[in-house]
Amino acid sequence: MRISEKRFYFTFNERFFWSKAFQSLTPSAINLMMCFQTELRWSKGKRRSKRNILNNGNISFSEAEYRFNKLGASQTYINARNQLIKVGFIKITYHGGMARGDMNKYKLLWVDCVPHDEMRWKLYPLEDWEHEIPKVKDYAVGRSTRFKKINNTLDSDTLNGTKSPKSLDPSLKTSLND
Repeated sequence: MRISEKRFYFTFNERFFWSKAFQSLTPSAINLMMCFQTELRWSKGKRRSKRNILNNGNISFSEAEYRFNKLGASQTYINARNQLIKVGFIKITYHGGMARGDMNKYKLLWVDCVPHDEMRWKLYPLEDWEHEIPKVKDYAVGRSTRFKKINNTLDSDTLNGTKSPKSLDPSLKTSLND
C-alpha cells in the first residue's frame, strides 16, 4: 500500500514545530518522519486519550519502501534517517541487514507515549546523537576482482609506464638496418 493511501492523524504543538530540532530538518527528513508516523499501531479504544501505541520500538520503514513511494533515492533516505537520529527524533533499537527482510527497527521519540526524559530532541542544540548513526565499515563487493596485477598488460604489450615491452625493447636493436 502506498504511503499516501494510509490514514493517520498527527498533531503537534508550537514547541515541537518551533524547536531547533524540527526547524533543522530537511524536507526529505520531514517526509521520512511522517512515514515513520504512519507505521505506528494503536490499541483499540473508544477515546483517543485512552489509546496506547503498541509497536514503538519496532517501527521499520526501509529504503525500498521509501523509493517505492517515490520519496527519493536510497542516499536521500539514508541522509534523512541520519538527520533524524542526529537531532534525536528516532533511535535505532535493532540493527538489521543480516539477511533478506531483516530491517532496522526504530523507536520514535516525539510521540505522546514517550516519557519526557527520553525525548532527546528537546536537548538538540546542546547535544546531538551523531555518534549513534550507523557507519558502513567497508564495502566487500568487488574486493576480490579489483586491482589485480596478474593480467597487467603494461609489462609486455605497450610502451606506457616505466618498463619497456619485452619484444620491442630498443636497446636490443643494434643498428637501423637490422
